[in-house]
Amino acid sequence: MNILVFGANGPLGRQLIQYILNNAKHTAIALLENRAQSAYFTEKGIENYLYSTGDSLEVILSTAPNVDAIVIAEHIMDDLVSETIVEIDETIKLLEALKNTPLKRMVHISSFETRKEEWIHLPVYFRPIMIKNYYVDQWLRQSSLDYTIIHPGNLNDKKGTGFVKVDDRDISIGDISREDVAKIVLACLENQSTIRKEFKVVSGKQPIEDAINMVI
Repeated sequence: MNILVFGANGPLGRQLIQYILNNAKHTAIALLENRAQSAYFTEKGIENYLYSTGDSLEVILSTAPNVDAIVIAEHIMDDLVSETIVEIDETIKLLEALKNTPLKRMVHISSFETRKEEWIHLPVYFRPIMIKNYYVDQWLRQSSLDYTIIHPGNLNDKKGTGFVKVDDRDISIGDISREDVAKIVLACLENQSTIRKEFKVVSGKQPIEDAINMVI
């Protein structure tokens, strides 16, 4: 499977691409915003393409052909509401363009919590990313795409354990490594039962594959 990663240069994006590379069954393609970011991926022999704000998805997919799935990885926090609105608009424009392509498989790594009633309980600096994820998640739920929405807990850079707790309802927020989130993304792409599903996930005691198989 050829997997195109938006947000490839972020900590989670890089972890995801590395994990995909370690899996012989799949190929990672990094979508980047500038040439400075490209150097890291080119040095590692990772296929990468530049994306400019305003580029249509058709243009992106024509540049990076043979894509089987898209993953929207970690977003960059921005406390400027105006820029958050632009980010929402640009992301949804890209998703809208999928309607005109054969590509339907999408994984969105969202925030742990996106419900509006929870916005006021978060630090001000974190609200823009939650607001963006709220609207992207809402759009996906109403679309015809084969989406999976993942709501990870507090991300850290510890080595993954391979054991998690997954629930489509309320679970207490906890920590989870980016490495384990990367493994979860790939497990979802390999498991069709996760299509049009969403769930929260934190570190736990259940093997990732078993936990994903229980997503209903």
